[in-house]
Amino acid sequence: MNRPDARELLEAARETLMNDVFPSVPENLRYEVRMIASAMGIAAREAKMGAGVSQDEVAAYKEVLPEAVAIDSASLESARKAMKDAIRAGSFDAPGQKQEQLQAVLQKAVLNALTISNPKVVPPSEGTR
Repeated sequence: MNRPDARELLEAARETLMNDVFPSVPENLRYEVRMIASAMGIAAREAKMGAGVSQDEVAAYKEVLPEAVAIDSASLESARKAMKDAIRAGSFDAPGQKQEQLQAVLQKAVLNALTISNPKVVPPSEGTR
């Protein structure tokens, strides 16, 4: 892998933008600069954690989905569709262990997504993975 990698380049560019450029940006453009910096931060976190988080989510869905449901282990999109279909089919409607497992898996998926897109809203004790 080339150094610096994509994540490191994004982090360095974001830091330069906010520390060196932002103070001289006119007031009417500061919101836009903050949005650009936020997007760069999300992209950097996605580059750092995205693949691992996706693999964890697929693995978690495989554990919870009914055995009859086959999913492509390499595809988060396929796993999410299988989970959506199972939920709509009522596979988790009965209270009990399966429903509790589903809730835990979905809560973790949301926390992982928030850790990438908006880490300020995730309590430190709820970190990723």
